Amino acid sequence: MTTPSPGASSPGADSWDLLVSTALVGTARRAVPDTPDLPATAATEGAAALLDRAALATVRRLAGYTPARVAPIDPDPGPDLPEVGGQAARRLAVILADWPELLPEWLDLAAAAGLRAPAEHLPALLDRGARDSALRHSIAAAGGSRGRWLARFEPDWAYLLTESDPADVFDEDTWLHGTEGERRRMFGALRAADPARGRELLAKVWPDLRKAELRRRLLEAMETGLGPDDADLLETALDDKGANVRGLALSLLTRLPHSAHADRLRDHVRAHVRPGPKDTVLATPVEADEAGLLRDLALARPTGEIGRRERAEYLWTLVTRTPLDVWTDLLGTDPAGVLERVARSGDDELHDALLNAIGVQRDPDWARAALGMLEGRVTDRLVSAARGRRSLQLEPLLRVLPTAERCTLVEHSFGPGTGTRDVWSLLNAVPGPWSAELTHRVVARLGGKGWDRDTGGYRSVCLLLAERTPPELVHGLPQQTPALAAVGGGPSDHAYQTMLTTLRFRLDMHKELV
Repeated sequence: MTTPSPGASSPGADSWDLLVSTALVGTARRAVPDTPDLPATAATEGAAALLDRAALATVRRLAGYTPARVAPIDPDPGPDLPEVGGQAARRLAVILADWPELLPEWLDLAAAAGLRAPAEHLPALLDRGARDSALRHSIAAAGGSRGRWLARFEPDWAYLLTESDPADVFDEDTWLHGTEGERRRMFGALRAADPARGRELLAKVWPDLRKAELRRRLLEAMETGLGPDDADLLETALDDKGANVRGLALSLLTRLPHSAHADRLRDHVRAHVRPGPKDTVLATPVEADEAGLLRDLALARPTGEIGRRERAEYLWTLVTRTPLDVWTDLLGTDPAGVLERVARSGDDELHDALLNAIGVQRDPDWARAALGMLEGRVTDRLVSAARGRRSLQLEPLLRVLPTAERCTLVEHSFGPGTGTRDVWSLLNAVPGPWSAELTHRVVARLGGKGWDRDTGGYRSVCLLLAERTPPELVHGLPQQTPALAAVGGGPSDHAYQTMLTTLRFRLDMHKELV
């Protein structure tokens, strides 16, 4: 058998690679290869022959291809939910182009109404979800089975395949042999239908799950149906090698205040906090050699010396995750008394940790106690908290309270003398939706003195109104910009009218998705 020369081409083969190789070396150093798969050319040697044959090969490569066998694509399963109406579909197109801040609201309204986003907008929605993980659950709910079908064909969209669907039904074969995303969905479906069986299933396979990300995603589904019987499995996850897995297990255990883990945390607090003189509180730092405490807080044991910052972080985590009832038992007083004693101690870090614990544990009684300490000087103290070093903690405290209660508290917290920036700082900490009373109070405040000297603050408050006001209130608001706000130019007037336009847009959006 004859061995082909480096410049030869076997019959039926594509000569393109040989031509490229020769072009890179140069026809002065390598002969033009034979190209039996191409028509004959006038020139047979040199650069002219190489270029002629390359031109023929290019035409052939662009003109067609050799058919190959591929697996057929499973067909679209068809719409599982009715598609939104024409006007709602057109509004979604406008939102995607010009109003992206309203996209989460549109998606949630569509899903709540049992409607599906139009097929032609699914690629754009899936692209948004690839860039913004906060949108993914809403996109999955509004995309339906067609969205999940489409997500199979683009790697950047594969995130959608891991999102739970209320219509999912546990399938053991998919659980055993499916992709990571499919297993996550199957486990979520089982937890929704039978939390105990789901817990037993996860406990059985937990030692064999090699990927930390899969362990974390499966542990996320434990939130569905979470109960006291889940504590032992979550305790096991506290020893996981993955920091994210340990942290998630701790977050779930925080919601089980009657577990053995919660009792150990109470003991840790008692070991580090004691009543001080003159109704104060004394706290001692957490040390690096307290292995049991660090394990209970899902923290890795440090390998060397630790500084003041690390000790403060350890104590912060301990206070945040320990049930709040330990404080009333330890100090023999109610939540307001505990907060007063801690404040009197001058330990800002301990005070901040307690406020953070109230938000994390979502305790309304403690939230009322914390906010009640501001009574008598509500305006000054609330505003100071909003713009000061504890600004991030005012919003969680207010969120714990029912909508009407938190809005009433804030409604009476600023008066005519409160500055523009202070009003914005306070309102920014109030989650929506706002009550009608708070909305009208804020709009009335827009007509007060001082706003025309700070159009930036005025625009910021208008943006909050547009985002957090129930849209059905728009017709009860002044349709003309409050007089004093427009003095000195047009920016304030534009901001107010834009706010009204946004509310009307949102109102129409709500009407279309019911």
